[in-house]
Amino acid sequence: MRIIAGQYKRRLLDFPKNNPDLRPTKDLVKEALFSIIGARVVGAQFLDLYAGVGSIGLEAVSRGAREVVFIDRDTRYIQANIKKLGCENTRVYRNDVPRALQILAARKENFEIIFLDPPYQQGLLAVSACFAILKPAGLLIAETAAVRTPELPPDARITDERCYGSAKILFLEKNF
Repeated sequence: MRIIAGQYKRRLLDFPKNNPDLRPTKDLVKEALFSIIGARVVGAQFLDLYAGVGSIGLEAVSRGAREVVFIDRDTRYIQANIKKLGCENTRVYRNDVPRALQILAARKENFEIIFLDPPYQQGLLAVSACFAILKPAGLLIAETAAVRTPELPPDARITDERCYGSAKILFLEKNF
């Protein structure tokens, strides 16, 4: 697993190879995702939920995000990778995502881009909470299993979706 482009291009990331609970986003999916969002990441406040080893958020840092906030229950690999790369514009919170979203909303923090990658069996339950901290015209991206589209809350609609092997990337917008 590596950083694909930007300041940290070709730098390798640490990740546990034998952890069945971790499902890092494949380089092909990461490359496609960042090709789609393009220059929107430059200068953006970026939130990486269920961040795992931090590969998506670190890719955003490498490509010019102003700041990336990582949230996961286990942040050891995220912190190790941030240290390895020498990133400074990051914050890491070890917490459950639903609780962390409540805290961010209470602090009135907002993000231009939110990447949501929950365990596939959990579905996209956090979408509505993400909308509460997404800036107007912000981008909510969710990774899910390609076999089927999970049930979405009534305030969400899919504006685009792309399949890459066993993964599906959904671009979501809030229904008004």
